[in-house]
Amino acid sequence: MMISFPGLSKLKTKPVVYQDVLLASDPGTLEQLKELSSKRKAIEVSINESSSVTEAIAREMSGGLTSRCEQDIQKLERYLPLLENLVYHVNLNRKNGRMIFWISGLNVRWSSVLTPSSIFHLQGPKFYQVNDLYFELGMTLFLYGALLCEQALEVVTSDLVQSATLFRKAAGLYNYLAQEVLISLPSDQLRPPEATPSVSSIMSFICLADAQDFILGCKTLHELVSYKYLAESLKNDGKIGIAVGILRLALANAKKNVPKEESWTSVYKHAIDELTGLLRKYEHENEFVWREKVPWNDELPCPEATHFILPQETPFSSNSSTLKLSTSRLYKKVSALVSEEKIVESSDSGTDIFKLTYLEGNSWLWEVGGVRILVDPILVGNLDFGIPWLYDAAKKFLKNFKLDDLPEIDCLLITQSLDDHCHLNTLKPLSQRLPNLRVITTPNAKALLDPLFSNVTYLEPGQGSEIQLSNGSSVKIQATAGPVLGPPWQRPENGYLVTSPEGQLRLYYEPHCVYNENFLEKKQADIVITPVIKQLLPNFTLVSGQEDAVRLSKLLQAKFIVPMKNGDLDSKGLLSSLIESQGTIESFKEILSKELPEAKVLEPTPGVPLEISAPANSS
Repeated sequence: MMISFPGLSKLKTKPVVYQDVLLASDPGTLEQLKELSSKRKAIEVSINESSSVTEAIAREMSGGLTSRCEQDIQKLERYLPLLENLVYHVNLNRKNGRMIFWISGLNVRWSSVLTPSSIFHLQGPKFYQVNDLYFELGMTLFLYGALLCEQALEVVTSDLVQSATLFRKAAGLYNYLAQEVLISLPSDQLRPPEATPSVSSIMSFICLADAQDFILGCKTLHELVSYKYLAESLKNDGKIGIAVGILRLALANAKKNVPKEESWTSVYKHAIDELTGLLRKYEHENEFVWREKVPWNDELPCPEATHFILPQETPFSSNSSTLKLSTSRLYKKVSALVSEEKIVESSDSGTDIFKLTYLEGNSWLWEVGGVRILVDPILVGNLDFGIPWLYDAAKKFLKNFKLDDLPEIDCLLITQSLDDHCHLNTLKPLSQRLPNLRVITTPNAKALLDPLFSNVTYLEPGQGSEIQLSNGSSVKIQATAGPVLGPPWQRPENGYLVTSPEGQLRLYYEPHCVYNENFLEKKQADIVITPVIKQLLPNFTLVSGQEDAVRLSKLLQAKFIVPMKNGDLDSKGLLSSLIESQGTIESFKEILSKELPEAKVLEPTPGVPLEISAPANSS
């Protein structure tokens, strides 16, 4: 099932004539501005559907392209390099008052297809005006991504590889839009959903999910073709009985896994018909000529891969920095933290204790060695990525827990750059209260956090930082590789290994249960905080769990597993209706008991500190 939203390319725009507003200092610049206006005019006419050019002329002008979608993509690819060049040169003089005045005179206006009135056709298009060239660049790139998705759908029946490639290209474009372009827009101006980083991030996810759908389909189709080639090879070697068995098995499996996606049905049916015809031919030949025995299924060979290409391991490095903190701070009572659950007898040291308070979603408050670490907090408003009609989630239990209820915080730990971890509605007021708060985070969040906090440490996977205590010991934090939220070449988000001051306890945390086994195979963690219930979109895993969480726990030789229910929120909106949960904590415990029987599962209660300390015989 695909989850692409149709009609995203139905944006409209008003004319922009660059040379009428921007003053050129030489003839060459004037010609470039005219060319820029000409290229944009071609896009305006096409998307506003105001062109009088016939299809034949349009095809001729595009060099023979017959698809309207391809023609528009070509126009955008001619316009975008010129636009980005203009943005670059304008930025060089961004603080110039005259330049600001000129840009405001461009009157860049675009409509939206994602506002409720547009979706339900309640009225004509509403145009948003933002006096910034990044708005023009952002909306143009959004249109480009939407057209790439449309082209992917156009070619799916004829070229599956190209279709998946186009979806991946769109995913990378939307990710670039969210991470590099739209964050430069002023936050105080009203803009359409298409011009917000959160929407582009979600679109990147959706495009990757659609690409994955085709890749999975290709895998199934490839298996059929592999069985066909194997059967032909066996027949040529004089093993026609085995070849018949292979074809029967392949067809039996194929009929169990017929794809529901309409675009796949004809391709898949054609492959099945080919195998059926080949089977009839071989059965007939074997019956009348060779009379070989057809083996049972468990006696049949399988297609073998002779060469595997493994992903290149990330060259992790170590980079440590220190933070001096006092351990003698008074503990401010938190109204929502009603009691404590003490799980293991405390050691004599008193500093190798983790107090873990679950704040729902991906949010935590940890205390170790007197250091209080706030993790991925969402404490102001709901989680809605700026588009509540698409997704809007509220906490179920700690509805009244606010920033004011927090104790004094020593460190803010951020795992990922998306809003469900790096929640700007929470972080902005937090930064106003604590602008010098120590922040440890992924470099992917740099553009979001640099404007807010002055004391930020960005850790690549493998790098580490220390929070120094007054007694000379320290809490050590090392980043690990988490999920890649975008195209495959993007830097992964972070998980973390947190080591107590005396080194007797180590905690591992990654909120999606996505990890790099090569990196973790030589690591050990006593405590593993991980989701155990999977959250799935059609053909795309948002959050892993179950057997993956068991594998993670076994890999790290965990003694305690603290399952988090980051999908257990009161949610509404279009996207929430598509998300499905798979598995339960009980089914996780059952799998874990077989693989790691000594491990204990400690279920946290939201708002209640869960205390885990090193065993008394730790050294």
